Amino acid sequence: MAPAKILGFGQVLWDYTVETDFSFLEKRGFTLGGHHLVDKTTLQKLLRTLEEEGHTVMKNPGGSTANVMSNLAKLGTKSAFCGKHGKDQDGFEYMKILQREGVITYELLDEKEATGRLLCIITPDKERTFVVHWGAAEQMPATRIEKSLIQSAELCHVEGYLIINSAEVLKKIFENAYCLTYDLAAHTVVNRTRPVLQELMKQHPPFILFANLFEGKTFTQKNSPKEISDEMLKFAEIAVLTLGPKGVIIKTREGEEHFEKALPTPVVDTTGAGDAFSAGFLHEFLKTMDIKKAARLGVKTASATIRRMGARSFHPQQLKELC
Repeated sequence: MAPAKILGFGQVLWDYTVETDFSFLEKRGFTLGGHHLVDKTTLQKLLRTLEEEGHTVMKNPGGSTANVMSNLAKLGTKSAFCGKHGKDQDGFEYMKILQREGVITYELLDEKEATGRLLCIITPDKERTFVVHWGAAEQMPATRIEKSLIQSAELCHVEGYLIINSAEVLKKIFENAYCLTYDLAAHTVVNRTRPVLQELMKQHPPFILFANLFEGKTFTQKNSPKEISDEMLKFAEIAVLTLGPKGVIIKTREGEEHFEKALPTPVVDTTGAGDAFSAGFLHEFLKTMDIKKAARLGVKTASATIRRMGARSFHPQQLKELC
């Protein structure tokens, strides 16, 4: 098997997406837009309640890095994914879907924990609230990731969720990757791990650091997009700060700077928008090393994704409609 150009390390999670009113969150004490960790039984009860109340719950494969690798493969970049899942139907099916999409997979099996699940609750304001049972995805042991695997790719892409319970494997990837790109993940995660993460990045600066506005604020402790993106460059060669419907800012240590407007888009589901942007950006940038062209494709892939339900709803055919 030929090595992939980009190898992603991340969590194996199935997304359960549902639209509800605000009262569903209020009754259960969930913060709007929050990221809530629960046990397996609690999540199962929530899913049963939603079905009993007549809600339509959509099940799709998710996970930030896996979403990026899936979209990269659709765009034509040879990509691979490494993640840990339970020894169950959910886990094996998850990997088969990635394989059908053209992604090379490296599976780590967990004999005890079930494959992870994420409930994405979409309220009328289109805000997303996450309720997660990590299961097998909670921890990725460093001893199960060989250096040779990390070094087999031209570039490794990592999601910030790994730092919570898999800090050792994250350190191993940082130390051994030829080139690395990093997505900060949820701002709540960044808030808990900022000192450790910043120290790691000072020792091994990523080539590209991706963040949305909330993550960027938490990571840099700055407020304005300009201040945030400038501060991000202290930790990476290239800073990519997405601003949702306002667009994206890209800056490099060499002094390049570009702002790309977002495309006016009818929003159905914003889940996976950031991952779609990252895939589009990486696909184009690794071909041309042009931040403007990369930003343009990233905005298009993000726009195509939020027009449909599901984090991996993007199809390359949609790009022709957005030209």
